[in-house]
Formats: sequence, structure tokens, C-alpha cells
Amino acid sequence: MIQHEVSIYLNRPVEQVFAFLIDPNNLRAWQSNLVETAQFTEPLGVGTRFREVRRMGPRQADIQAEITAFEPNKRFATKTLTKPQVMVSYSFEPKNKGTQLNYRFIMQTSGFMRLLEPLIASSIRQDTRSDFERLKSVLES
Repeated sequence: MIQHEVSIYLNRPVEQVFAFLIDPNNLRAWQSNLVETAQFTEPLGVGTRFREVRRMGPRQADIQAEITAFEPNKRFATKTLTKPQVMVSYSFEPKNKGTQLNYRFIMQTSGFMRLLEPLIASSIRQDTRSDFERLKSVLES
């Protein structure tokens, strides 16, 4: 299992940060490995399903997922419906007129992927760090 957490302060109100992060049209502005995304079901909330195509090294992965938690301006979470099982959660806390954003990533690996966990985890940490730096730059500019 791979786990990774990031906590970052964004100099924008919670409402703006939440609205930006849940809008699929904004994801490619800050997530470097996202190729495309499409929402399958409406409205946006618990049970909403979506598809993402992400670059994973030299290949692309077609991922289907759903929203598992959705509390406007407080938190949202997703989990993949395809393998490997990935759970991602975001929580938002008001802080000094801005937002403390907490992110958690959990990937359940099996088989051959389990042997590659150290490499995968290192790549995920590096990509996530640069993605959140990009998010901060986009939101605060």
C-alpha cells in the first residue's frame, strides 16, 4: 500500500479553493499527468462517476472513479472503480483569510505492482509536490 499526504496553505478563501478543485475543467491547469477527464453522471456529489486518462510513465491509464464524500467547502473524496484501487481525499479549513488544504492519497497495490511500490511511491510524491506547487501558483496569481 502506498500512502501520501500533503498539507498546503492557499491564500484564497475556502469557497474559491473548493470551487476550483471540483471543476473538472481546472484539473489540467495544475495536475501534470492528467490527459483528459469526463464526468458520467450528474449532479456533482456522492455517487458521481467520472473517467480520467492519466500518464503513468511512458503509458496512459484509463481510470474510472466515483465521488465517495462531498461536503461543499469542507471535504470531498474519490475512489477508483478500476485497478489499482486508489482513494483520494481533500479537506478544506479556513485559516488566516485563506485555506488550509489537506490531501490524502492511498493506493492498494497487488502482484507485480507491490514489488514496484518504492519506485511508484517516489514518483507519486514528486508529482504531487510539483502539482500542489502549481496549484498554489495558479490560485494565488
